[in-house]
Amino acid sequence: MKDILNWLKLSNGDVSKTPVKFCERFFGIEFLDAQKYAFMNTWLKPYNLWVITRNGGKSTLSAPLIMAKGVLFHGHNTYILSNVSAQSQDTFMKIEKIAKNEINSFTGLTDFFMGELVKSAANTDGFTHAQSGFNYKLYNGSAVTSLSGDINNNRGKRSALNVYDESGWTEEDYVVATTPFLLQNSSFRMGGDINVDTLPKQVPNQRLFISSASSTESYFYSLYRDYSKQMLLGNKDYFVCDINCEVMIRPMFNGKLYPVPLIERDTIDAEMRKNKEKALREFYNKFSVDGGDNQVFKRATVISNSESRLPVISNSTSEKRQFVFAYDPAHHYDNSVCLVAEIVHDEIVGPRMEIVNGVSFVDIGKKKKTPMRTPEQMAALKKMLLDYNGKQQADYENIECLMIDAGAGGHGTTYADYFMDDWEDVDGVKHKGLIDKQENHEYVSRFPNAVDKLKLMSPQKYKREMYDALLEMLNLDLISFTAEYDGKDYIMVPKLTGKEVVIEDEDGNKKAESEIQYIKVKLDFDQQLALRNIDLSKEELVNIYRHKGTNGNYRYDLSTEKEGKMHDDRAYCLAMLGWYLQKVRREMITNKPKPKVDITQFMFIN
Repeated sequence: MKDILNWLKLSNGDVSKTPVKFCERFFGIEFLDAQKYAFMNTWLKPYNLWVITRNGGKSTLSAPLIMAKGVLFHGHNTYILSNVSAQSQDTFMKIEKIAKNEINSFTGLTDFFMGELVKSAANTDGFTHAQSGFNYKLYNGSAVTSLSGDINNNRGKRSALNVYDESGWTEEDYVVATTPFLLQNSSFRMGGDINVDTLPKQVPNQRLFISSASSTESYFYSLYRDYSKQMLLGNKDYFVCDINCEVMIRPMFNGKLYPVPLIERDTIDAEMRKNKEKALREFYNKFSVDGGDNQVFKRATVISNSESRLPVISNSTSEKRQFVFAYDPAHHYDNSVCLVAEIVHDEIVGPRMEIVNGVSFVDIGKKKKTPMRTPEQMAALKKMLLDYNGKQQADYENIECLMIDAGAGGHGTTYADYFMDDWEDVDGVKHKGLIDKQENHEYVSRFPNAVDKLKLMSPQKYKREMYDALLEMLNLDLISFTAEYDGKDYIMVPKLTGKEVVIEDEDGNKKAESEIQYIKVKLDFDQQLALRNIDLSKEELVNIYRHKGTNGNYRYDLSTEKEGKMHDDRAYCLAMLGWYLQKVRREMITNKPKPKVDITQFMFIN
């Protein structure tokens, strides 16, 4: 701290002009010119918003800003806020990695910040990882806490800086509930017969919204428009920066072109080929145009129901599990895909569903990457059934149901015919067939060995009902997806350590909470494909609109501008899965045993 005071003395105590130099000298962090511009202009503005390309340095910019504010200003409280806990914790962990000199791309990092952290015998490095939120405190009274989740648990706090990470998908209610953290004027002083006119003004309380582009229906976009207008009109309290991938492909450093790009153009081009809509949002900052009330599957709902976890490629446990398959076959022109979900029996909400895998049966040897031949798809699907059923398990013991789209275009009924016969796997082991005893009742006597775990889903009969069910289950937060995949060969997965940490609230009350730790888990090729396919299913889903007809009728289909340009097979598989979950939950209620009545209670005594 003595070094800081001496340095501020040389700078005439003006912290408004020194944040970048401070980060360079004490943290060892240097910025590209675009990042430096955003950092400097954000320093003293109450209202700030960054739209920055994926991998363009959102956490790299916000982390040093939070660190510098905490060190330079006494008692500076910062809250990192997000609907999803993993996101707010990710920004917190960026601070931790900078402090511990664990980022390879920062070659000049120092251990200065570690010396400012309050440590104890139970917390030897100063960073606390409690389930309710990560936290650290500095010797000058400053603190940083990550918050997420239930709005009602995040009220009544006081902050000098609110950082809304990935705020493109943050709901307005969440921002409204947490804005009161900043209401008290930072320059307000009272008592001791002090003339407050003689006191210097304090750095204003700030709100900082950070994200890549989202949709035009999002609260983030409304702030983007409002803040931009205020900034262009000359209001000095507002600052907006928009840094897309082109800036980072040819970055400038001290006015000169940097020899190494922050993002490779080949990477951007590859993402554009895989998922153009997503790539335009995340790399070129193009906000998606949503369909208003017709777009019933909101992107924010999907994001809030996503979590950091590994996909499940096979069943390697001996526990009883319930896997559900949704298969939309195709032969020539459309995608042929299968989504796999697991039904989890939650102690609080009852049966819920996790989307664990997505497979596209594409023939990579074909120039146009059309689907595999029917026999190859059948073989791949049967292998998946065996993989998820697990070893040393009776046939389909862990398979809840295989649903197949029975539309004429995909020849779904033909695929169901192939499943009725007993079949052998590659090891020569014989397995029972599968049958839909309701739709194929005339074949039940001919295939008595077939198990009734196949369900033919006719679009004419079920399509609207399926999408209605999926919408209900999503809005009840009963279906979860894997978190958005960033294309790396690993993901960070939260794990309980089995230890407890003691946390202290603003009123000094202490309590013990379970500690969590993020583990870096390498992904194999199949896991990476699974995460990409689940992401594609989410992208297709939010482009399914409810088109209104006459007499109150409606139908579900792709938006008009996406017809012919985007597939909907994965979204249709999600609809089948949502329908099945609703069916399971209804059966849980209807099959609930009736309470026994003691008739002796109704006997009358003369």
